[in-house]
Amino acid sequence: MPLYEYGCPRCQQRFERLRPLARADEAANCPECGATAYRLISLVAPAPRGNGGEATPAGGGCACGGACSCGR
Repeated sequence: MPLYEYGCPRCQQRFERLRPLARADEAANCPECGATAYRLISLVAPAPRGNGGEATPAGGGCACGGACSCGR
């Protein structure tokens, strides 16, 4: 089930909801103030691709995502 981001025009709270694709554009109630919140356009970051077209981990290819100095 896709994860969608919503924004509240009253209190400016941003939150996420797991919803079926068929309900993606339905308004949601803000968990902070209860006002009607609307779906936001989320940015998508494409996965880096190797020479053969396969997805490669971010951060230089380390299995941990490049957050360590393991040298993999």
